Amino acid sequence: MKLKGITVGTYISKRPKGKFDESICASCENNKNKNIDKEKQYELCKGCDKFYVSKTCKAILTTGRDQTTGQTQRKTFVADTEQEALDKALDFRINLNKNGGPRIITKTNKTLIDLVRPMIEEQFKLNRIKESTYKRKLDTLKQIENASFARKPIAKVTRDEVVNYLAKLKTYSKTTIKQNYELLCMGFGEAYHQQLIKDNFLDGYKRIEKPKSEYNGHHRIALTIDEQRKLIEFLNEVDYSNFKHKYLFLLLLSTGMRIGEALVLDYTKDIDLEKGIVIIRRTQTKDTKGKSRIGESTKTFSGQRTIDLNDISRKALEDAMNHIIPNKFHLLFYNPTNKQYGLYEEASINSALKRAGLKLGIGLYEEVNSKGKKVTRTDIHTHMLRGTFATRCAEAKIAPVVLKEILGHSDISITMKYYVDIDTDFIKSENKSVVNYLINKNIFGAIMNKQIVAS
Repeated sequence: MKLKGITVGTYISKRPKGKFDESICASCENNKNKNIDKEKQYELCKGCDKFYVSKTCKAILTTGRDQTTGQTQRKTFVADTEQEALDKALDFRINLNKNGGPRIITKTNKTLIDLVRPMIEEQFKLNRIKESTYKRKLDTLKQIENASFARKPIAKVTRDEVVNYLAKLKTYSKTTIKQNYELLCMGFGEAYHQQLIKDNFLDGYKRIEKPKSEYNGHHRIALTIDEQRKLIEFLNEVDYSNFKHKYLFLLLLSTGMRIGEALVLDYTKDIDLEKGIVIIRRTQTKDTKGKSRIGESTKTFSGQRTIDLNDISRKALEDAMNHIIPNKFHLLFYNPTNKQYGLYEEASINSALKRAGLKLGIGLYEEVNSKGKKVTRTDIHTHMLRGTFATRCAEAKIAPVVLKEILGHSDISITMKYYVDIDTDFIKSENKSVVNYLINKNIFGAIMNKQIVAS
């Protein structure tokens, strides 16, 4: 019997008893008849004294085809009768179709790196990621490539190997762990999709979880009020010829711009002092080689915005305009040593701010360097100036939804972090205001009166 995808039949097998090794029993004429029915042959031969004779009823179900070798994949069902074997095969096929079809694992030598790299390339070609993100993902992939399991076929990678790799990342920052974990998920997800592995360790309720970082960094969100006051006093007093980034830092502190947005400001298109506005329409980015260049858009769509200048930010911008070096890129903050784009590298500006932080005693901490020597460092960095502006806005009780628009955030949850990093003195003063309010409303009046009497 043969149905589509299923072959059913009865198979007779013989093996000699003792030393009898003839392939066909010479004493049984019926065995020589090629057209004899299998059931009749079994009935005639089952009592033979020279052969052990057995009968097997099978149904062979075709489940699919191997993607690499092209070989047909089959599953065999055995029963006492052909009908019973067929019923088993049909039940299996029904359940298989309900569960999305057969899961045939393809033999391959593809590694995790072989799977992830084309996916990153595709994201970049389709403009799903920018050049800077493309470069960062490739750098992360190089880090993963150093793991032993990344160089073997992904089908042979064990769960323990992945767990051990992730465990070693605990000492890294949350960002580094997240970037590594993301690419691992991409690789194993693609391997499962291509049917190269039976189980995806990084998906489902039994997935390997992202490790929790043990890294103790020194990156605060914002400067304290005293630190900010100290920095602004320095920037106001230092001569421009001795500190060329003074107006850039004052602009960041008074507008909350991202450093990359400020560095690509076009003084002919983005600044209108008469209207008192600055238009944010692009940011600094990096090419595939890690070199800074002028981007064509902002970090996110919501990053495109218009900033209204107040008296403080207007003064900082006017001073910056008075020190413009004319250039073909029309950059407000122009670097004459960069002939290709005229841009400053964020790292060099960050270094200048850190030197000022060390001089002013802002955010100091001690650390043992690679040579084993104890050195003094500062946690101040350029993005902290944006955070400082945002935190002062939160302390000034600007509504979160308004601050979100000022900062150009895509998600208000990002904005809300500035409302939990406000200055200690501000918290104390606000707590005192709450107490005074409760007393004035006579809510805790009785308790407070008892305390006054007792004292």
